[in-house]
Amino acid sequence: MPLLEGIRVLACENGLAGPLCSRLLADLGAEVVKIERPGEGDVTRGWDTLAAGMSSGFVWMNRGKQSVALDVKDPGSRTALEALVAESDVFLQNFTPGWAARVGLDEPSVRALRPDVVYTEITGYGLDGPYAERNAYDLVMQGETGLISLTGTAEEPARVSISVCDVGAGSYAAVATVAALVRRERTGEGSRVSVSLFDTMVDWLGYFPHLWWHRRELPSRTGMRHPHFCPYGPYPAGDGELFGLAVLSPQHWKGLCLQVLDRQDLLGDERFATNEGRVRERVELEAQLEREFAARNAGDWLERLRAAGIPCGSVNDLAEVMEHPQLAHNRLVADVDSPAGPIPTIGNPFLVDGERPGLGSVPALGEHTADVLRQLGVEPG
Repeated sequence: MPLLEGIRVLACENGLAGPLCSRLLADLGAEVVKIERPGEGDVTRGWDTLAAGMSSGFVWMNRGKQSVALDVKDPGSRTALEALVAESDVFLQNFTPGWAARVGLDEPSVRALRPDVVYTEITGYGLDGPYAERNAYDLVMQGETGLISLTGTAEEPARVSISVCDVGAGSYAAVATVAALVRRERTGEGSRVSVSLFDTMVDWLGYFPHLWWHRRELPSRTGMRHPHFCPYGPYPAGDGELFGLAVLSPQHWKGLCLQVLDRQDLLGDERFATNEGRVRERVELEAQLEREFAARNAGDWLERLRAAGIPCGSVNDLAEVMEHPQLAHNRLVADVDSPAGPIPTIGNPFLVDGERPGLGSVPALGEHTADVLRQLGVEPG
């Protein structure tokens, strides 16, 4: 039985963060009704034609949903919208603060129609405050929250190539929504769940704020190295291939020196005796390591590292990931139905009782409008 079977989600969403939240809920078995603008649909529908003529972004974020084409600003759509709200357990929206009130879909208006609703909203900066009305996109948010300043090399900053701000906020919103549904099951009361991209990414800064709070220092960009651990990161082997390793404990350091490199002198060097010392002396230590690593190919080093119990792995390109033996074993890639026929997609990244939940189809714009509205006793306009 799907975990969220019997839960209906009404999603007034656009872009990535909101759609990822509702896709996760759909993957867990909720019935998700996605409201889209007639004739246009979600903005992601027009991003590209990579997925058999459809947008790769839309396919990624919107499987398993029912698409209902309604203009929420049109008074003629009000009857249908109110019927949908009244029959929904969760109302989700991810537009700029103020949008919901302008179209009559703010929390008080929605709760008047469904008192126990879980009202979930995803914003850029929060519900109020000096930046609340600003549009927030992933690139902008990576800059605002310091992520770009932490990413890249000493010479040049970089953005994270995937939309981490949207993915993070959408994931947090899904978790909080499920928690609110559990609370409602116990108390009968609805909740208001609010998640912002800004707060999410500041949370994701992890240990970096402590560097500022306790030392008033700014972290340096370290490229493919870790600012707090050494040795840590991908290194070039003698065959030109990169391989990754992570020394995170005294046992790892000892194993690297003795079992992998046969370098008793490194283990006895007081400069490198602690992790903080190795970070401080990173330039000298890594120069020695890179000379050692040039003597063998990446496969040999990985074999030695695994034998010593040190975390390590290959540095794969996308083609190698798609052909990865563990990916095939995990059966993570699956076909879903779509208006263009079956297409491959990355499935659910979680298992429930050892099985991956089934994948719903990718909807055409407005595909389910008539069916959904007739089920509610509303004739499509």
